[in-house]
Amino acid sequence: MKDLLVDIDPERYEIFALEATSPWSVYLKQRILEEIPNVTSNKKTLLDVGMGTGHMLFDLLNSQEINDFQFHGIDVDPRMVAFCREKKSANNKDAKINVREGNVSALPYADRSFSLIYARSVIHHWAEPEKGLQELCRVLDNGGIVIIHEPLADAEKVALQTFNDARRKCGIGEMTTDEKYTLPQINQLMEACRMEEINYLVLPGSGIAALGCEILIRRAS
Repeated sequence: MKDLLVDIDPERYEIFALEATSPWSVYLKQRILEEIPNVTSNKKTLLDVGMGTGHMLFDLLNSQEINDFQFHGIDVDPRMVAFCREKKSANNKDAKINVREGNVSALPYADRSFSLIYARSVIHHWAEPEKGLQELCRVLDNGGIVIIHEPLADAEKVALQTFNDARRKCGIGEMTTDEKYTLPQINQLMEACRMEEINYLVLPGSGIAALGCEILIRRAS
């Protein structure tokens, strides 16, 4: 089985990410900033997994709460990585943002590299979801946090309709739930992260977040 790549080009994906997914991006950013005070790792490094065109990385650059962090992004799609590199160079952010091509099943980072890791709508793209989750735990520093927002196969119908309406306005087809996981299946995948120093919660969303769930992973200090 191969990783599932986004089937639209980076230029169109950038518009989709900035317009159609804006409310969900705002919510993820809010949750990231809410959890920052709970990060006790002193690495001051964050990683965007499955960064796409880097829209969340660039948005977070303006956040006072993490202005002393070094920003990293990784994506398996070379088109997205190239687009993000061009964007950060054009915006003079080469010193602040580091991006690279790589697979979540074998992240090209040392153990305990990151204070904060986040992702949205990624797990169903992974060929080896359990291995990917284990890799996130491996590169998470002591006192670090992972936040993942993942759409579900059993998403609440109103939230799914709201998301699909936003997609249609951008000329993107409806999100299918065929390859997504149910909430019980997500909990089953998370068993791969069960270890003494790792704690995690899988929380169903509400409102627009009822499109999926939040996975919150913490490594003890």
